[in-house]
Amino acid sequence: MTTPPNDDWSDLTRTWTDPTITGPRLDPGLIRAVRRRDRLARLNFAAEIAGGMAVLMVVIWASVARSLPWSVAVSATGFVAFALAVTLWSRRGDPGVLTTTPEAVLLSAIAQARTGYRWAWAGVATSLAAFVFVGVMVRVAPAWGLDDPAVPGMAVVLLVCISLYVRHAHRCRRRMAVHAATLQALRDDPAVSVTGGPPVPDRPGPH
Repeated sequence: MTTPPNDDWSDLTRTWTDPTITGPRLDPGLIRAVRRRDRLARLNFAAEIAGGMAVLMVVIWASVARSLPWSVAVSATGFVAFALAVTLWSRRGDPGVLTTTPEAVLLSAIAQARTGYRWAWAGVATSLAAFVFVGVMVRVAPAWGLDDPAVPGMAVVLLVCISLYVRHAHRCRRRMAVHAATLQALRDDPAVSVTGGPPVPDRPGPH
């Protein structure tokens, strides 16, 4: 998990409202923040895809070389395929980073928050699918059982992950609202004092 930087909208406000500046000017700090968040999101996406493919290769190898039971192999393959699918879904329509104008930067920030929102709910869906997978393993794998301390341990970890994902989704939704309000104010009057509301602090997450 990665922690994106906070957006400093006060600096952007000064560049838009400074009377010595003719026309809106880009804030370098905001541009760096948007680019950094985009870079972290792409690294996180690559890591998730690579991790899913690695697990899939291990399942195939274990099925061929170690005679992994078909029920376990099918369950593991289905879980990995689902996780990869929702990861791809969370990144759909990624516009990249646009930094030519203040409006373009805000549009990029909104798109990043929207992607982060989808990523968070994809994480919730993957965690719920992991619950199903653990339940299947308890039923079909002789070495596993409800009395195995690993099973409740995994359940606790998954519940913590779900709570963090939901929290991140709420933060992304707040960021989208703040950025959208700032963008609308800029479009209504480029000379208005635009603060975009208080910055929304980030927590672990790639977007």
